[in-house]
Amino acid sequence: MKRYSSLLLILLLFVLISCRSQSMLMVYEFTQLNEPKRYILKKQATHADFDYSKLEDIDGYLGLFKKPKKIIAAFEPVKGKYNYYQFMATYKGSSYNDGKGSVIKDFNDILIIKTNDENQIVDAYQYTLEWAEPPFQYDVFKSSAKNIKLTDNLDIEKLQLKRTNTESK
Repeated sequence: MKRYSSLLLILLLFVLISCRSQSMLMVYEFTQLNEPKRYILKKQATHADFDYSKLEDIDGYLGLFKKPKKIIAAFEPVKGKYNYYQFMATYKGSSYNDGKGSVIKDFNDILIIKTNDENQIVDAYQYTLEWAEPPFQYDVFKSSAKNIKLTDNLDIEKLQLKRTNTESK
C-alpha cells in the first residue's frame, strides 16, 4: 500500500511539473517574420476597467523630458465593473534603421480587452511596446467593433482597431 501511494505521488508530481513546463513554453513563443501574430493571455482581472486617462494621453502620461515611466503601466487595470484581459504577442518584425535599410527586431504588442458578464467585448486597445517615436499616441489603437464576443482564437481583425491619434506621420 505504501509503495502504491509513493508511486501515485511521484506520478502526480511528474504530471504537474510537465503541465507547468508546457504552459511556460507557450508564453514566450515568438512568431517569425511575416507570420500572423499570436496573442497569449498574460493577465486577467474581474471588477476592473481601463485607465482611460492614461490610454487617451500616452504622451502626457510618459511625461517627455521627465523621469521615464514604464509604458506598460498605462495598460494595467483599475477598479471597475468589467472583466479585464491582457494579451501579449511577441514577434519578429522589420524596423527603421536611421536610413540604413530596415533591421529585423523583436517586438511586443500588448492587447487589452474588457468584457461584460456575457463576455461581450466592451472596449479594446492595442499598442507596440517598442514604439520609440513621439507622438507615442500615434501607435495606440482602439477597437471600433460592436457586438463581438471574446472567444478563444478570436481573429484580431474582428476588433476593427483604429488609431486613436490621426496625425499624419
